[in-house]
Amino acid sequence: MKVLLATDGMPHTERAVDYAIDHASRYKAELFVVYVLSPDREQRTAWAEGKRTVQAIKLKALSQEVGVTTMLEAGDPAESILRAADKICADFIILGASGRHEGGRRPLGSVSGKVARDAGCSIMIIR
Repeated sequence: MKVLLATDGMPHTERAVDYAIDHASRYKAELFVVYVLSPDREQRTAWAEGKRTVQAIKLKALSQEVGVTTMLEAGDPAESILRAADKICADFIILGASGRHEGGRRPLGSVSGKVARDAGCSIMIIR
């Protein structure tokens, strides 16, 4: 089984990180981590932050004896996640949801909503 964890390093993805590592450990799955660089951020800073984020996740996974492969992608977050899932033939995608608007919470954010609609495999959206 191949599990893809999508992260942008924001606090709302921390629970998704923990869930993905636990899931991969429990089911002896291969864990792939994709960090998607936001197109509106300064590139040098974003790449450095992305590398730090995936390295921290990798160390956490390895401490629980979970093998992990990391990827850095740039571009539209939902499209980048879907491309990464296709590239590795993911069986399962795990991502955090941040969907907020003025009146309270939306069921899904724009990224998680698009991934949920267009993914070719099962997904888990963690709040």
